[in-house]
Amino acid sequence: MHFIMKNHLLAPAALAVVGLCTVSPVASAQSSFSSLSSSSSSSSSLFKWNLSSSSKKSEDGAPEDSEETPLTPTDNRVIWQESFDEVENPARFTHRMPEGWTSSVDGVNSGEARWKGWTTSTIRDWTWAAETDMRHWFTQAHDNLVIIDSKQQRLNDTDAMTAQLTSPDIPVAGQGDINLEFDHHYRQGKEGQNAMVQVSFDGAAPQTIASFDHDVFSKHESLPIEIPAGAQSMQVTFTYANGNDDWWWAVDNVGVVKRLPEVTGKPQAIIDVLSDVQGDPEDYKEAIGLLNAMEDKAGALVLNGDLVDDGSQEQWDTFLQAQKEAPHAAGTQLWTIGNHEMYGPEGSDTYLKRFLTYAGQDKPWNEIVVDGVPLISVNTEYYSDVDRGGKEPFQRLSEEQLEWLDERLNYWDEKGTPALVFSHPLLPQTVSMSHSAWYQNDFEDLEALSNVVNKYTNIVWFSGHSHSSLRQNNWWGVRRYDGTGEAGRTGFPVVNTGAILNEYLPDGDHDEKVVKEKEEASSGLRVKVFSDRVRVEAWDFKANEIIDVVDFAR
Repeated sequence: MHFIMKNHLLAPAALAVVGLCTVSPVASAQSSFSSLSSSSSSSSSLFKWNLSSSSKKSEDGAPEDSEETPLTPTDNRVIWQESFDEVENPARFTHRMPEGWTSSVDGVNSGEARWKGWTTSTIRDWTWAAETDMRHWFTQAHDNLVIIDSKQQRLNDTDAMTAQLTSPDIPVAGQGDINLEFDHHYRQGKEGQNAMVQVSFDGAAPQTIASFDHDVFSKHESLPIEIPAGAQSMQVTFTYANGNDDWWWAVDNVGVVKRLPEVTGKPQAIIDVLSDVQGDPEDYKEAIGLLNAMEDKAGALVLNGDLVDDGSQEQWDTFLQAQKEAPHAAGTQLWTIGNHEMYGPEGSDTYLKRFLTYAGQDKPWNEIVVDGVPLISVNTEYYSDVDRGGKEPFQRLSEEQLEWLDERLNYWDEKGTPALVFSHPLLPQTVSMSHSAWYQNDFEDLEALSNVVNKYTNIVWFSGHSHSSLRQNNWWGVRRYDGTGEAGRTGFPVVNTGAILNEYLPDGDHDEKVVKEKEEASSGLRVKVFSDRVRVEAWDFKANEIIDVVDFAR
């Protein structure tokens, strides 16, 4: 089990929905796209940071004259949690479950034994045995997870599998508003097959709090629950019903957490984040204009790589002219190096020098502090398009840069201040498209980087590069890494920055497809640091609206 430490970021959750009674109504299933509802909601999440995700178009609503609220410790917010990682799994597939969990299966008189009911395995072993078919899109999963795979069960036509997985008793005495948190990946089968989540209190009849009857790909759920008066314990049951050759449901990182309260006070800092301009100056200027016009003013702009389409002077002249015509109101900027900054025949030294000159840096890595919040950039020190022909890896990080990064993260960690870290490439198995083979090799030495950053949980990491749609459930995720002990297994939040140029969705095993061309696409982030959370707003600049919001509790 993961334990919370004061002033560290907690695990992701959704913003808690307000005004619900005893148990929330049945939650409608969501597809791989986030809800576009204009309603406001809030929630909290699990592990070392709590997070929340909700669609909303309004601002946080803090009064102009309100004062910043004092830091509220979050180390007691996690009531109970289960990662399934401690389950012994010698055969790569097992029906063993953590202590106290029970499972049952009905309607099965045929088929393969390892897929009978709920099975514990890993993403790698699951996809090796069952093929991909979008199973590996589950970027939220880590190590062991629990799986129903009706497609692999190969039942007789007369069978219909219904399988239940029930938690041990979870102590909830004295609790008020809580959220049930879990990550899951669900692919809908034929009509009549469905999945549901139920809760029961003190052995009473279960109540359904969520049901799913269409695809829900790689999503962190946060389901609001109000504990009945006098209740001592709660059980959670995951039910997959009426399956026969009906795809799959995978679940991981289950927990119960106290909700984050409503936001009060002004943010300590506001940061605007854009990436992947890539020769689209008009949309860049439009985005800057919208950000500048917002009532709450940002203290800095981060440009997270691929500011140009290649490293040529012509491309830079075009971008710098756009910057001159549409200056960001803050005046303070932090840039990262994308792969496109290093493309072309002039060589790594020329392109790196050109970037450093225009970024106003003497080294590729950098740190600025905005209203007490550190913004840290991690950047390549070499890339030869001549030698590599546009192929990854794109990021070469020296021992000097990694030692510097370690020192800065340790410094801010000891102060209890979240560090916002920006790097253009993706960290594998974190955000949308990071499942793809295309994005597994962006760093020359991922292990060396991971050995540094995964010692800390007090980080929010931002990546660009993929142009992946912010309307996907996993536009944010978690970086977990076993090599650095408890901190690594707890991990830290990772957020996709969107893109000014074009918008993509995954396509098949590892490919991607453009769903919005230049004329339709333009997205980015606003980051608001409060005394008790880091809030990230995903923005559609073409529609001038917030797509989604996530809160990472401090």
